[in-house]
Amino acid sequence: MTQPLQLNIKSSWLDRVRQLTINSDYIEFDDKDGIADPPTKFLTEEIESFRFGVKWINGYQFVIGRIYCVDIRSKNSDIIKIRLKSIYGINKKKLGEKYASILNALYDNYFDKLSMSYLNLFNNHRSFEILNVRFDQNGITLIDKKAAISWDDVGTRSYSTYYSIFSKANPDVYQIFEFLSEWNTGILYSVSRQILKDKGLYSE
Repeated sequence: MTQPLQLNIKSSWLDRVRQLTINSDYIEFDDKDGIADPPTKFLTEEIESFRFGVKWINGYQFVIGRIYCVDIRSKNSDIIKIRLKSIYGINKKKLGEKYASILNALYDNYFDKLSMSYLNLFNNHRSFEILNVRFDQNGITLIDKKAAISWDDVGTRSYSTYYSIFSKANPDVYQIFEFLSEWNTGILYSVSRQILKDKGLYSE
């Protein structure tokens, strides 16, 4: 059973406290500038995609902080933007834990279900696309690269900022997907890795 999440969010020490609610029915975030303005609310059926990652804050000669970023987009292309900023390491651990709890709640309440819907399509021998990657029973096609890769030749690598899919036989055939800039890279990761695991072609 998914657990609802309620957090007080303060994006920086200059910002006011804002409330974030994530549960199985909706997401609501007090993201308006005016205190009297109503919060932005997406019902579950309105939620389409998300992206996430960490932006580094650069000083004159070295990194001085980080911003944890989570964006949720509705089917109407409205976006909830959540930002948690740490300067000089202040509250870094606490903000990192909040960032992780937000991502876990998003997966638990919405995006695990989306991943499962794609996997059900695959198990029923139906093709589909995620981020211009076509999935079918033969393998995947990197549409932008016009490259088809059979399942036993599909390789993947995951890094902190991006996910890559490539041909093991021809590593020059590959595509990179950034978690922070491309919507639903996390879904692409989950679905492709699960299919490979189910086929016995990937292990942790």
